[in-house]
Amino acid sequence: LGPAPPPPTALAHALRDWALAAPHRYFLIYGTPVPGYHAPDDITVIASEIMATVLDACAELPDGDTPLTPFDEYLEDHRAWADGHPAPTPVLHRALTFWTRLHGVVSLELAGHFTGMEFDPGQLFAAELNDLTIGIP
Repeated sequence: LGPAPPPPTALAHALRDWALAAPHRYFLIYGTPVPGYHAPDDITVIASEIMATVLDACAELPDGDTPLTPFDEYLEDHRAWADGHPAPTPVLHRALTFWTRLHGVVSLELAGHFTGMEFDPGQLFAAELNDLTIGIP
């Protein structure tokens, strides 16, 4: 057994803290891709490890009694992005939701899209994180 995954909230805050401290590095990884560019294998391995960490963290969130959605059913046959991770479909869905919503807020914040809106993007990030992890420390 390896080390326990970080709590989802800690993972999310680490992502945002790193992105705010090094936006140029964040955008190298998560910014607009260069057409025709394919990352070397050592980079895609790192990306798979990051997603595995997100999947592990999201697997720690409590399961709800939510029935499978059409997207869950779609994910049953479209899980190559999870690189063989054994997570059940609801965890795949949760991890994608976690990853996309938090990256969305961080990316918009770093790109200055909240400038002039007169609110603190950190508060929006916290609200999104709360919605994604209700009841999780």
